[in-house]
Amino acid sequence: MKSQPTTRRRVQKKSPRPTFDKYDYYTKSVQSAEGDVVFLRKTYKELRKKEPKTLREDFCGTFALSCEWVKMGSRFSALGLDLDPEPLEYGRSHHLAKLTSDQQKRIQLTEKNVLNPGLPSVDLAIAMNFSYFVFKILSLMKLYFANVFRSLKKDGVFILDC
Repeated sequence: MKSQPTTRRRVQKKSPRPTFDKYDYYTKSVQSAEGDVVFLRKTYKELRKKEPKTLREDFCGTFALSCEWVKMGSRFSALGLDLDPEPLEYGRSHHLAKLTSDQQKRIQLTEKNVLNPGLPSVDLAIAMNFSYFVFKILSLMKLYFANVFRSLKKDGVFILDC
């Protein structure tokens, strides 16, 4: 009996499946931080005829906007507020780590509820990417807006988008 020729099959090892990075996908699909800070700065200057210096990013998540804000120059500082420590930690390792030490010093991150009184006073407060939609009850949204208003400097501006 004649033997069949044997064929050797190469077994390819599957490469490990990349992990899903929800914050990276969020950044790529919803944010354009570089362009947003230019828009925010320009809008403030058009409204107030002067340069904004301090930015507060409410619901900041990974605080990419705050990082871009401080890149504009040594006069610019940012404060990021968020309740969730997970995106803040992501931002520290993925955005803050890429800044110079001088830029890092001009960013303050706070794990805080924006409904609590005593928000830091700023030139420009922002709530971007439909973040404030978390308030499903009108009285809570009004409380947030009133809290922001009280925190603005004399010529402060509050910008939100959806």
